[in-house]
Amino acid sequence: MVESKTDGTFMENLKLLLPKFDSESELETAAQMVAGLSQEDRDLLAVVQASSYRLTTLEQLQEFPNNTEYFVLEPGIRSLDELGWRYLAEHMDVLLPPELLDAIDPVPFGKHAMQEEQGCFTSYGYLILSGDDWEHKQEKQTEKKPSIQEQLEQSKKECANHSKPQPNQNKNTPEL
Repeated sequence: MVESKTDGTFMENLKLLLPKFDSESELETAAQMVAGLSQEDRDLLAVVQASSYRLTTLEQLQEFPNNTEYFVLEPGIRSLDELGWRYLAEHMDVLLPPELLDAIDPVPFGKHAMQEEQGCFTSYGYLILSGDDWEHKQEKQTEKKPSIQEQLEQSKKECANHSKPQPNQNKNTPEL
């Protein structure tokens, strides 16, 4: 159950999640956006806001619901050691015996994976970008209004067309 927007606890928790806003109306807009998220998406927003990928503008927050697939959280990976083992498991085709696995230092592999994936560790796990493009809000397509100069030119053309003599098509006899 989502707490009331007027509940002080909800607003204080919200302020921790969100960037600093210049006005109360921006905070209210952000609160409405967060209240409309599923619990899973609110949890992901908390992870993103605790990371180096923190959303810093109201526009980014408003676009977040359409971009939850932009981020990937691996909650089971909390160290370079664990990230290195995940990297090795994904990239090795050979099963190694335990005595050889014991000889491997996974940390350099974790560092490499973190650099390659541009990931970061949070208190929630390892966060990476999925590779999807960020979807921006669709601007309302407004019909371009002609400028005053364009309107004047159009009016001149219309006037010129009306002032031309129109041939009389009902004439059967030639004029003398």
